[in-house]
Amino acid sequence: MRDFPAVVDSRNGHGEAWTRITETLGEVVDGRSAVLLLEGEAGIGRTRLLADVAKTAGQMGIAVCAGRGDELTRWTPLAPLAAALGQTVWASGDSLRLATQLLQALHERASAGPLMIVLDDVQWVDPMTLAALRSFPAQLSPRPVVWVLASRDGTGDAAAAGRLFDRLAADGALRIRLTPLRLRSVVRVVTDFFGAAPDTDLLSLCASSNGNPALVAALLEGLREENAVVVRDGRAVLEQPRLPQRLISAVRNRLDGFGADTIGVLEVAAILGRSFRLADVAEVLGRSLADVLRAIREVLRAGLLDSDEQDDALSFRHGLVWRAVGELVAPSVAAPLHRQIGLLMIRRTGASGAATDHLLRGALPGDTQAIEALVDAAERALHGAPRTAADISAKALRLAMPGSPEFHALTGVRANALLQLGKLTDVEELVSASLACRVPAAVEANLRTILGAVRVLTGRYASAVAEIEQALAVPEGDAGVRASARATMLAAAAARGDRGLASRLAEQVLVEYEAGSDVDRPDRDDEVAVAVARVMLSRERWAEGEMAEALELLRAATRCPASAWWNVPAPHPRLVLAAMLAEIGDLTGAEAEIAAAETEIELTEHLVHSLSLHIVRGWVRVRAGSLSEAETEAAAGIELSDELGVTWFLPLAATTLATAALRRGDLVEAQQHLERGDGTGPVYAHGRQAWAELQIAAAQHSPRHVLSMLDTTHAHLLERPSQLLLQPSAAAWLVRLALEDRDDEIANRVASHAELLAERNPTLETLTAAADHVRGLLDRDTSLLRKAASSYGDPWSRGVAWEDLALVHADGQEAVEALESAMTAYEEAGCSREVARVRRLLREAGVRRRHWTYADRPATGWESLTPTERDVVELVAEGLTNRQVAARMFVSPHTVHAHLGRVFRKLGVSSRVELTGLRHRIA
Repeated sequence: MRDFPAVVDSRNGHGEAWTRITETLGEVVDGRSAVLLLEGEAGIGRTRLLADVAKTAGQMGIAVCAGRGDELTRWTPLAPLAAALGQTVWASGDSLRLATQLLQALHERASAGPLMIVLDDVQWVDPMTLAALRSFPAQLSPRPVVWVLASRDGTGDAAAAGRLFDRLAADGALRIRLTPLRLRSVVRVVTDFFGAAPDTDLLSLCASSNGNPALVAALLEGLREENAVVVRDGRAVLEQPRLPQRLISAVRNRLDGFGADTIGVLEVAAILGRSFRLADVAEVLGRSLADVLRAIREVLRAGLLDSDEQDDALSFRHGLVWRAVGELVAPSVAAPLHRQIGLLMIRRTGASGAATDHLLRGALPGDTQAIEALVDAAERALHGAPRTAADISAKALRLAMPGSPEFHALTGVRANALLQLGKLTDVEELVSASLACRVPAAVEANLRTILGAVRVLTGRYASAVAEIEQALAVPEGDAGVRASARATMLAAAAARGDRGLASRLAEQVLVEYEAGSDVDRPDRDDEVAVAVARVMLSRERWAEGEMAEALELLRAATRCPASAWWNVPAPHPRLVLAAMLAEIGDLTGAEAEIAAAETEIELTEHLVHSLSLHIVRGWVRVRAGSLSEAETEAAAGIELSDELGVTWFLPLAATTLATAALRRGDLVEAQQHLERGDGTGPVYAHGRQAWAELQIAAAQHSPRHVLSMLDTTHAHLLERPSQLLLQPSAAAWLVRLALEDRDDEIANRVASHAELLAERNPTLETLTAAADHVRGLLDRDTSLLRKAASSYGDPWSRGVAWEDLALVHADGQEAVEALESAMTAYEEAGCSREVARVRRLLREAGVRRRHWTYADRPATGWESLTPTERDVVELVAEGLTNRQVAARMFVSPHTVHAHLGRVFRKLGVSSRVELTGLRHRIA
């Protein structure tokens, strides 16, 4: 048996099947006999194909006799065959005589010329006709007779028809099974019908026909009758998602052959879902499983349902039929069924998405049982699926009575979900409106904690502390809410620079945690507060120069997964650890922490986490010298920050962009980026900005000017030794400036800080390298400088050390080799100004060979674009949206937007249309 896809126009679309059929007809014209067997599900195009075969046969000079089986005559012997030959069964007397007469009539007609006998719906014919169809073809084989028999799945005696087809096929008959249309054929049919290619929604709707031509035809005709599709911009656009009445009527007509009991069972199954379990249908109807199975067996034979033995479930074969059957149920009946099914599912499997959907479609306002189930579902979704939680809670709030416990619980869930989604304005409006009314103390504590988190993220730290103080003042609040409040208070105190409050609270949290060490920790409510406390104490230890201890605290904090960090207004510990590792030059470790954090964050829908991931990754990439990637990530982070109204991360993003611009030699742009982040974000983040400001000043002014800044505006950099470690070679860089200015006091002071840090943190190789670098400069010790240059983890620090080694050597081959090593490191770091300076020193040393690799890229024009930016341009020129480009390049839409912003600036265009035109002109 051969399977061939069905088509709407069988003659033009059957391809190989139609070729085989016409070849067979040609053989009959040449005097040979043949048998064609066609079978398939209802609506597959079998009858249409039979008509086309008969028409073609007539055009080839073949006489056609056609008949069909049906339910009314299925017990009348030989009725279909007699009707095809124009005879009546009543005139013959008995069946054997009639069979003889029919066979004789066939001989006579075949003697006159080629003959075709067409019988449709063989599954409805009587046993005598089946016997005749089994024997007549062989008895007429010397004659030019072609038998064309067709059977429909799942109706009548399909098993008997199948056995007949098996035997005829064994004797050499051509057996063709019509299979559903392939998707590309459906697209072609829809395009021909509407004169335009379908949009995504229309294609999805048509695809739910599973390629059944009758369903496709009814759907398309119905959509056109109801003006549900319009052609816009060359696309057939689905304007309304509901099924057209023509399709629903077609499905109703198809169900008319079933009993009322079967249809009732099928309707309940459709309400349950496209896939369902018979046990669930039986429980909803209050009937036995055997009873339901008897009712559904008829539908199974008809091919409307498929069985999935692995999942012990049945499913509607066609999505359109499933939806249509569901719409046949009156709304007044469907709603209570949805409610009953939702509660049944929750009782059996918990608050799943399907159960929630049923409850939302069936529950009425004030339905406490259903609303409590929806509260539970929303709370479960909150950790990992905040969009779902926000959607469920919004719909359930319309059912809950204001002031009820369920109403307050749903408000808290929705506020927390919106917080994770970064909809901070919506959160503040929702919480403020709720607090304007009288609410229970525990509810108030929860809402004020959420409001405090919003205030932290938007830079209103004093207000955040005030809100959290009120939340913590509740004597007997929920333990989880209290833990969240303490975590938020820690974040707020540290962000506003209140080191005393942050340290005291962090120490208190840790002491209480250790005192309760006998409790099963994974289930304890204070795990997140403990992790935040460790992060805050790590910052304090870092500022005190205890870098190794700070890193250990952070590593302990990373044991708190991102899924548990959902309501904390601060970056996840892995991202804080990545940023700190990058600051001491451990770029490999930093990238590993980012990868681990990304894996965890992807499992959530937390936009604030995604925002922090962009920005920290940009910070690490700029340290590694990947300037274009760093700028892309930081710009995407700033765009998302602006969209969400979050200020927490702006200083780091601005410093990343400023550092990238500085290394490219664009001092004006670097200064502009720093000004963008000035005065925003946590206080402890401002040290990075200050360090970038010193570097920009050094590029524009004398060493004396930079050193004077350390005595005035940036004096805090020398208050604590760790402030110098924002870049591993920062101490050596400052010592070099001091030596150029002959300021031995600052040089020695910085050197003592660097050596103290190395002494306190003997396990951190980078700090030892920084101390060696400083001491090598002061003592002009080339071995220490070489050791430092070989030990640094980031390329900029290596470049500084190699350049200092060359300056100490002053001249000779060793100086040239050190300069060439510096050139390589600076190129890796993307430092155009430093590369130019080292190139000049090499030329002054008489070096004319250019064995280094450095590509000067112009600031504007097509040649200024990076390879990634050019890829974006190519995809945009093809007409792709930002989201489509992002999917193609495996990045976020925000990243694509950031790339386009730089492309527009470099090419001097202001729109995608201009960009596309320019690209085609260049091509």
